[in-house]
Amino acid sequence: MAGTVDTKTEAEDALSRARTDAARGQFTMTEKTTLGEYLEAWHAVKKQSQAATYARSHESMMNVHILPSLGKRRLSTITPRDLESFYAGLTYQDKRRGKGLKGVKPLGDSMKRLIHNMLYQMFSEAVRHGDLPRNPATVARPTYTREAAREVTVKAWTEEEAGRFYAVARRDPRGGAFCFMLSTGLRIGEALGLRWENVELGEASALIHIKESLVSVNGHAHRTTPKTARSRRTVKVAGDALAILKEQPQKVALDMEAQAARYTPSDAVFTNSKGGAILPDTVYSFMRRLCAAADVPYKGTHVLRHSFISIQGQHGQPVEVISAHVGHACASFTQDRYRTVFAKERDALTLAFPSLTPDSERTP
Repeated sequence: MAGTVDTKTEAEDALSRARTDAARGQFTMTEKTTLGEYLEAWHAVKKQSQAATYARSHESMMNVHILPSLGKRRLSTITPRDLESFYAGLTYQDKRRGKGLKGVKPLGDSMKRLIHNMLYQMFSEAVRHGDLPRNPATVARPTYTREAAREVTVKAWTEEEAGRFYAVARRDPRGGAFCFMLSTGLRIGEALGLRWENVELGEASALIHIKESLVSVNGHAHRTTPKTARSRRTVKVAGDALAILKEQPQKVALDMEAQAARYTPSDAVFTNSKGGAILPDTVYSFMRRLCAAADVPYKGTHVLRHSFISIQGQHGQPVEVISAHVGHACASFTQDRYRTVFAKERDALTLAFPSLTPDSERTP
């Protein structure tokens, strides 16, 4: 909100209306309203329905990239050319990422898309409420770099690589959570946030009720709602995934004996040596060591989910079934963003025309 009024009472009334509008998902706008004011008000409402990690990533994009460049511009004056110039000038702002780099490194294409999507949603909301006549982000889009167009990043492990990692992690006392994720396709926050009250253990299978996710907020464990509506789901597990669940109480007993008074029990399925929940941002160095021991490329913890989806697809599982299992919003997202087509699937992928041509029409 921006502008002036004549009296203190009018100002208080205007502020009260603005707060009421914001609570309803509406925004009071004048000719002087800046993009920064509108974006912050929009996000304040939007984040109430977002998972904690998703809301934090939006706040980071706002504060690091959008507000410093466009925040003081009047919202009604932003044009597609302004956005195109903004996208073209985006660079890494994290000082840790800049060490050792010569010159200024452009922001990656995936981050540019996320920033564009955020602005597109905000402008769309402004158009829907009648605050703007058009959405400039409909026309303006980030451009791909030549390097990104040439490089195809394989986000999943092959079956052989997944098997090697699984064998190494399964032998490690703390590798069970990784093996469980690779076996089920759960997100790291879903697996580490799993509590026994949401597990129904059976003799031949178990039902896992995904109702919450564990995230790290300033170094502390924070439980939040799953990422999307479809992320709230029930997953049936069997085989080795079931065996991993049944082994956890035995590992807890060993930890309690080893830690004695230092052990603090919790209801988490996967715990650290002192009984507490494992924070998602504390596992990366451990996973790097497991990857090195298994001689597989380290691709972050999300490779476990990518590999589950891609290997299931390689084995002929329908993408809509995989998508429902892993809790994606739609099957097309699973197919486009998670399904790696492995080289062995394309081997000798040519049509054998003799088998398709009737004998009478074949060339002697």
